[in-house]
Amino acid sequence: MIMYKSLNNIRNYSYLRKAGFILSIFWVAIAIIALFSSTGTAHLNTKCCTDCHVFHAREDKEKKEKASKSKKLYASSKKLYASTLELACEGCHTSKDSKTLVKSGENTIPIVKCAREPEVSLAGGNFYYSSGQRHLKKTGHCTSCHKDVRHHATEAGYRFLGKDIEGIGDPMYEYGDGHNIYKSGNQYCIACHANFCGSENQRSSAGWIRHPTNSPLPLDGEYAGYKAYRKDVPVCYPDLKKPERSTARVMCMSCHRPHGTPYNFLLRWDYNTILAGSGNNSTGCFACHTTKDL
Repeated sequence: MIMYKSLNNIRNYSYLRKAGFILSIFWVAIAIIALFSSTGTAHLNTKCCTDCHVFHAREDKEKKEKASKSKKLYASSKKLYASTLELACEGCHTSKDSKTLVKSGENTIPIVKCAREPEVSLAGGNFYYSSGQRHLKKTGHCTSCHKDVRHHATEAGYRFLGKDIEGIGDPMYEYGDGHNIYKSGNQYCIACHANFCGSENQRSSAGWIRHPTNSPLPLDGEYAGYKAYRKDVPVCYPDLKKPERSTARVMCMSCHRPHGTPYNFLLRWDYNTILAGSGNNSTGCFACHTTKDL
């Protein structure tokens, strides 16, 4: 009997070791997949799903709603409902002060809505400014643009804008010296603002109707002055692996920040102060049109 129990213990221990080894391989595989699939996405480093989610909360809500309508206890079905978030996006991405980047455990969290004037403008701007509320008021929620916001997703695309949206995100969200690398084209904004894009909407026989987007930035003439990448007036590239000045293109975000700025129309600068011929100014429009201010 004692020998039989010993053999069982050895066998069970062997199974546990094998199970532990398989589990270890599984998590290593998940980590590798996440590492090589996360270009441009922001992953949340957490070991607990309930940091964000409340499981079966939606089911509980539906029970209460149906019970209040029928005044009877709702008999639960076997169907599982999707969990709901403990807090919406604003729960992590807002602050009561002017900070625009905070650390929480292993995570670096960009703040997109401050209670006070932001200390540093991140790449997308900040909803602190009234101009930035346009996107929230018209679309209703962050997920109108950031379509697949799952911090454990591996195919959410650049900044969760969709799996077809490409880019390489600065891990500090342009808080420091680094910067994003944008894929060329109008892909970031064209879903809603298609009327601003395309040759038929930008140029006519009488001249320019709107400023061009996805347009090459020439190396000569007035554009020669734009030599090195500027975070205040960013450009995009057709090949993310070769972000070279010779292939640089103008895009919507060259002039705008989607989350908001202190200026009208989400512009990166005060357009009213950009006066041609007023002096040697290299800001705003003159970052690209370098001779227009002379």
